[in-house]
Amino acid sequence: MTTAAPAKQGQQAAPLGPFRAGTQPTVLATGYVQTKTMTTATQDLPQWQIPPSNILRCIYLEVTCTTASNAATVAFQGDAPLNVFSTVNFADAGGTSIVGSFDSYTLAMVQKWGGYAASSDPRNNAAYSATTGSGGTGGSFNVVLRIPVEVVNRTGIGSLQNQSTNSPLTLSLTLNSSGNIYSTAPTTLGSVTVTARLGGYWKGSNSAAAQVPQAFGTTSYWNRTSIAALNGASQFQLPNLGLGNPLRSLVFLNYATGGARTSTNFPDPLEIDFRGNKLYQVSQNLWKFLMSESFGFSSTTADAANGLDTGVFVLPFNQDFEKGVGAELGNGYLSTNVGDAIQLIGTWGASCTLYELVNFLAVKGAPSAVQAGS
Repeated sequence: MTTAAPAKQGQQAAPLGPFRAGTQPTVLATGYVQTKTMTTATQDLPQWQIPPSNILRCIYLEVTCTTASNAATVAFQGDAPLNVFSTVNFADAGGTSIVGSFDSYTLAMVQKWGGYAASSDPRNNAAYSATTGSGGTGGSFNVVLRIPVEVVNRTGIGSLQNQSTNSPLTLSLTLNSSGNIYSTAPTTLGSVTVTARLGGYWKGSNSAAAQVPQAFGTTSYWNRTSIAALNGASQFQLPNLGLGNPLRSLVFLNYATGGARTSTNFPDPLEIDFRGNKLYQVSQNLWKFLMSESFGFSSTTADAANGLDTGVFVLPFNQDFEKGVGAELGNGYLSTNVGDAIQLIGTWGASCTLYELVNFLAVKGAPSAVQAGS
């Protein structure tokens, strides 16, 4: 039998291998199961203090609405049933929003356009269903929503330490009203069950691998702000949301004032300037082409499975590879300073509210620490 030669005095230990070489993803039950009968008012679910689970990479929300004995010709609102929650707010122990605070339709757009999975559209998933019409189960639906924490599975960057019971991460959910979910509600409103599970990592047994993800302590934020009463020719600076950090993605959601999402009244073309430099001067047609090309959504039916979304336009900075968005190296992130100007120039066709959805990284260490191999 041979034995490894002891290290010579002063000899440096071999560098540790990558974090993912020593661990595997987990999905863990949490005991968080809430059931409420939908009503014409919104309903708060109990605030959830997320239980310790070593390293947290995401939260899965399984949402099932069950109806029975329906006789109405049920129809869903434009954002439904993805908007089942009027409020989603995943926050740190100090109450700072990490993902949120916004409705679950916005969360679904984070899930779809964030670059986290090969088949990322919640509607294009075998677990998704929404029953319309006058059948007995009309108004029933099933959807799985994913609250992202980890940014890139290859390195685990963005995953959060989740071992404290004294300073827990929290999740707040508010069930939406029936009027916001249905344009024609079922005869009897259904029962909605929400089950939460945690995606994470176990430590693993490979002592030669790093025990924590790359740049551990880096946090990925998805926050939203709004610009109201846009109408006609407009030139304005976006709110200073996330600036001073690397930006991973910008998503715009355009709503008619007091109404539904609209592409018709969104500028065509739109110019986006950064620090006085022109980044985008695009028609809607070209922008839709670019999104379809990058994300692989090919259906020509808007707001349907594997299609684009009315009034939703995405500017990804996480496309380091030519064949898709996500699984990036971090080289393409938009490096920003506090006070930088991101300006929009275009003409809105009618009064609209524009929601600016920003994904930025608060990096632990030097900004280059988010790049793979750093």
